[in-house]
Amino acid sequence: MNFSLKITILANITPNQSEVLMILSKKEPLSLKELGELLICESKSPSRLVQRLVDNGFVYKSKEIDDNRKSVLHLTQEGRRLIPLITEKKMIFNQVLSDSIADKIDISVLNDVLRTQIKDTNSEEKIEIRKDI
Repeated sequence: MNFSLKITILANITPNQSEVLMILSKKEPLSLKELGELLICESKSPSRLVQRLVDNGFVYKSKEIDDNRKSVLHLTQEGRRLIPLITEKKMIFNQVLSDSIADKIDISVLNDVLRTQIKDTNSEEKIEIRKDI
C-alpha cells in the first residue's frame, strides 16, 4: 500500500473508531455491550460508532455461537489491514508528544498527575481492564 493511500484511509478513521478497531484486534469477538465496557472514548453505547465501522467495511456482526439472540463484532480483512497503520500512527503521536514535553516535565510525573485525575472513575477501571488485553 502506498503512503498516500495509507494517509487517505487513516484520515477517514476517527480516533474513537481506531480505539474500537484496536480493541477488537486484541479481543474479538465482542458484543456491543462488552466493547462498550472497554472503550474509554464512549461513555454511552457505542452503537453509532460501531455502525459507521460496519458501514465502511471494517467491522462485521455475526450471531454468537452459543446464543443466536446475541450479536458479536469482528474485524473484517479491511479492518485488520488498518491495525498496523493505526499502531504506527499511535507510536508516532506518542513519540512526538513525548519529545515536545520532555524538556518541560518528567513523563513519570505527568503520568502520576494524570492517574490522580482519573482516580476512582470509569476511565480508570477501563484502563485497568485493558491492561490484560
